[in-house]
Amino acid sequence: MHETRDLLDPEARSDSVLQVIRALMCRSGMRTELARRTGLSIASVSTAVQRLLDDDIAHGGKKEPVVLRPVTGVAVGIQVGTRHVTVAARLPHWPRERVRLVSLGQGLRDGGAWIDAAAGAAADLAGSIGRGPGDVATVGLAVPWSVDPRDLSPSPPSPWFAAPDLHGRLAGRFGEARVVVDADARLGALNEQTYHHPYETLLYVEIAEHVLGGLVVGPRMLRGALGRAGSVGHHSVDPGGLDCWCGQRGCLERYISVPAVLEGVYVSIRARGEEPPTSIGALIDRARGGDPDCRWALTVAAKRVARALRESAVTLETQAVVLGGPLAPGLRLVAAECEQELRRSAWTRHMELRFAQPDAAAHGALILGLIGHLR
Repeated sequence: MHETRDLLDPEARSDSVLQVIRALMCRSGMRTELARRTGLSIASVSTAVQRLLDDDIAHGGKKEPVVLRPVTGVAVGIQVGTRHVTVAARLPHWPRERVRLVSLGQGLRDGGAWIDAAAGAAADLAGSIGRGPGDVATVGLAVPWSVDPRDLSPSPPSPWFAAPDLHGRLAGRFGEARVVVDADARLGALNEQTYHHPYETLLYVEIAEHVLGGLVVGPRMLRGALGRAGSVGHHSVDPGGLDCWCGQRGCLERYISVPAVLEGVYVSIRARGEEPPTSIGALIDRARGGDPDCRWALTVAAKRVARALRESAVTLETQAVVLGGPLAPGLRLVAAECEQELRRSAWTRHMELRFAQPDAAAHGALILGLIGHLR
């Protein structure tokens, strides 16, 4: 077996070979697909693949997928939220379907305790794969705020729970493994484009206790000068509306985040003499069961999402939008309402509405660790 860190050594391999190795660690594929995912020409990909075949690092013919041979290191992805942390791990040559996942019942609200818990969970997952804690080779971290690509710090305006030097604190628990970090929505977009929706342009919207957007164009994640590109959660859907912590009024996040949706149904359900749902999962279950207030709350949220997308489409023209996060299964119930709103504008009539796979950002974080986009 090859050592993961050796394969990713920039001093030992050319840039094009490294890009193809990283692409194969994410997903095997034909040469044409590898060219699309890396942004390299077919000729460059063919040369790089031949080098890998000669070095017995990969196998596959011209008319069959190129597949990475077994390697030793463990790739880890961590999605941290305000209340929960999800840890994903697999060997780089394994397909996505073999990813091991564990969810932890603590997050940023619990201070730094989640860091030890996440590192312990990664070690346990490595053990379940047949490796030890020292075999963790790459770590990607998905966080619920915009990340400045220059120094990986929270990009202003950042929420109160944004933690500076989080990747550095986490790196202290993983030895030689390099920890890279980006916004959860952007990594959700990376995962969806890599495995499920290979659109040239794709916008991913993560709806949890925050609302972030991530944009991918071709093989690149667009970050912007300060890492805030695609922040649809702070598009104003009501210019005279509620104050937002970012300094604006009427931001989408103030109306469709998980706390906002739960708060929206509290009064109406209390007025009926019933107990309101205490979690977004319970609200979605009641909407499926026919509860009119819960269904209406999801419908209003879907329409507001569509209005924000109509506004963002003027500058962020994409082929598809993927909705992810805890609220996404509820919005799927009222997808027709969202699509109807999108069809009302020439800017968004072409846009296809999709819904993310579970734990998309954790899978995207694992990919980020492998491809190492951030410097």
